[in-house]
Amino acid sequence: MAQGLFRGLGAALAVAGALIAPALAAEPPKSDEDALKPALADLMTLTQLRHYKLWYAQKVENWELSQYELDRFRSTIERIAKLYPEASSVAQAKLIREKSDPALDEIAKGIAGKNQQIFESGFLKLTDACNQCHKAAGFSFIAIQVPTRSPYANQNFEPAK
Repeated sequence: MAQGLFRGLGAALAVAGALIAPALAAEPPKSDEDALKPALADLMTLTQLRHYKLWYAQKVENWELSQYELDRFRSTIERIAKLYPEASSVAQAKLIREKSDPALDEIAKGIAGKNQQIFESGFLKLTDACNQCHKAAGFSFIAIQVPTRSPYANQNFEPAK
């Protein structure tokens, strides 16, 4: 029994070492401010999740949630532009604004008028804008699309009754 316990402990320590080693080998942050700065990839993942929630909220005509997610999407995009004005040798902040602002404005118009057709037109443009930015930054392998299923099985998107 003790032998099995030690074998299990050894495996756990090996896994822990494998998880910790990359962190120890990583370059330390240049300052305390850098240590607190979210990684661009993390902000992009958050943006991608908001992209989904924005889409699905309008599909079930939950316009209040749609507006909330649009506001959060814009806020995240603004944070990205502020924290990473240039990434991958691309003037990212300018590119994001040029590509996404018109689409976000069209989405807002669709939400205000509770018009799915206008919303969806803007959403398709937003999705295309995401992919144009990824391509310009050398990340064309990150291809965003209109959502086909939910990663949020734990959230009811239907409007409150």
